[in-house]
Amino acid sequence: MSRAGPSPSTRIVVLAEDTLTAQGVETHLTADDRVEVLPPDTDETPDVVLAITGEPTERIFASLQRFSRDDPADTPRLILVADQPTAEQLVRVAGLGLVAFMPRERTTLADITETLCAVTRGAASLPQSVLGSLLEQLRTGRSTDGSAGQDGEQAFTAREITVLRQLAAGLSTTEIAAALHYSERTVKYIIHEVIARHGLRNRVHAVAYALRQGLL
Repeated sequence: MSRAGPSPSTRIVVLAEDTLTAQGVETHLTADDRVEVLPPDTDETPDVVLAITGEPTERIFASLQRFSRDDPADTPRLILVADQPTAEQLVRVAGLGLVAFMPRERTTLADITETLCAVTRGAASLPQSVLGSLLEQLRTGRSTDGSAGQDGEQAFTAREITVLRQLAAGLSTTEIAAALHYSERTVKYIIHEVIARHGLRNRVHAVAYALRQGLL
């Protein structure tokens, strides 16, 4: 792993359907002394949970739910490696700290290391196709009239809604800053304020929350 990799304090739990996969990934990650691999039954709260599955099953969801905390800041960041999760399954994992998705059939151990490095630095990695499927499910699942209630309108400033719409379109922080003529620091601050004020888990959760309010 390069110098840009996870810090020594990065603690990760690997959840997999089969023992062979779990042991293989754990062995690969343990080889880097900047990563601490915790057992799946740990009582500690990891920094990152890596879930590897063909399809997110109820068993996987139960395991993920065990690491979820009331305070979003205490909930581990979730990396999901799966085949083709449904939109409904994506909605569920979004509420459990999802920050990155990787298609299982194309994912290598090196890819997992690279994504872990990015997530540790605070980045998210959701392919546009996955993000689009997630957002479409959230849109169709909200109120039938599609309008925002009074509380929803008051929950966000006009500037926040503008930034969230850009996030929903799949734009990065840099692209949003360029499109809105803001500095990247301002964009990050706006997103942080939304997440902190509403007790959300991450950017994906912030977009999901706004969609459920009918604002996007």
